[in-house]
Amino acid sequence: MTAAGVKEKAGALRVCIFTSVHRPYDVRVFHRQARSLTEAGHEVTLLVHAPFARERRDGVEVIGLKPPSGRLMRLCSSWRFLRAALSQHAEVYHFHDLELLPAGLLLRIWSRRAVIYDCHENYPEAILERAWLPAWLKPVLSRLVGWFEPALARHLDAVICVVPDQEARLRRRGCRTVMVRNFPRLEIFQRPVRTARQEEIIYLGGLSIARGARMMVDIMAGLKTSHPGLRLICLGPFNEAHVRAEVVEYARAQRVDDIITYIPLVPHEEVADHLHRARVGLVPWQPHPQLLKLCYPNKVFEYMACGLPIVASDLPGLRELITPASCGCLVAAEDVEAHIAAIRQLLDDPGAAEAMGLAGMAYARGHYSWEAERKSLLRLYEELGARR
Repeated sequence: MTAAGVKEKAGALRVCIFTSVHRPYDVRVFHRQARSLTEAGHEVTLLVHAPFARERRDGVEVIGLKPPSGRLMRLCSSWRFLRAALSQHAEVYHFHDLELLPAGLLLRIWSRRAVIYDCHENYPEAILERAWLPAWLKPVLSRLVGWFEPALARHLDAVICVVPDQEARLRRRGCRTVMVRNFPRLEIFQRPVRTARQEEIIYLGGLSIARGARMMVDIMAGLKTSHPGLRLICLGPFNEAHVRAEVVEYARAQRVDDIITYIPLVPHEEVADHLHRARVGLVPWQPHPQLLKLCYPNKVFEYMACGLPIVASDLPGLRELITPASCGCLVAAEDVEAHIAAIRQLLDDPGAAEAMGLAGMAYARGHYSWEAERKSLLRLYEELGARR
């Protein structure tokens, strides 16, 4: 073992990560954080809702709790996660969901161990995008979450944030914050031999009306005549079943249902296969309050890592990522024709599209690698270990 390895092993901690919302092998929770902690020598257990009781993968012990029958029952499952977490007798507890904040605070009080809250979103704005909530209730819950989240989180050992304005908001309210951005593990996406591009454009990530699910139908309707062999591949689940039904029916009415494929769940290891086959990556987000915040979506980094040119809505967070990398076209968010024209330009000029893709790949290597974020995560754990 190397000297560095000895040092990491000597400071090893028993870590319990838990999430009631994310899938067992979520990109951020499992592939980036849990695996990185295991690779650094820590003993990691992950508690998740899953159809299995126990699995071991990449050195992480994954324990499944019975999935709830609905959203309301999921909200009531915090007590089960609290009991399961306490039974692990960990030295650091690391949870990932807003709904688990009360359980996290009780865990801090009862166990007297270090507790970390990993805040994935600007939740006061994210509440406004929840399709299942009544319209009148959304602003009330948004204000309540804006007070409730920092009021509890400031009593924990650390809050991990993903974007600067989120960190600033929580720090102003007395939370101890650490930035760990959602950059990709580049080794998963970069390949020595590139796959031949197909007549496909792609959207990666969760689907909702605000994230362009309906607009993508209009885009494909506009491209169908000029590029009859073109297909759209959407990798990711819809945020609600009724939204999926609405969009699928709209695609049928627009006569493009045969050229749009929805694949709700794709193992993270297989995402790169799809990205390397596509010719353009899409981010047709709409000017929704949450998306007008400085968002750093996974999809942009992963498109860039695979050398995929991007057509995206000209929103603040997307502009900040794409402009310095010269890796894509920014267009007016609500202008369907502008999206169509930008995609058509890239399809008709493969040389320019490849140049954009290569520029994005090079920029990702220098600026958007998980390796730098991994150091921030491990530094936080070193500090908590030193306090132990």
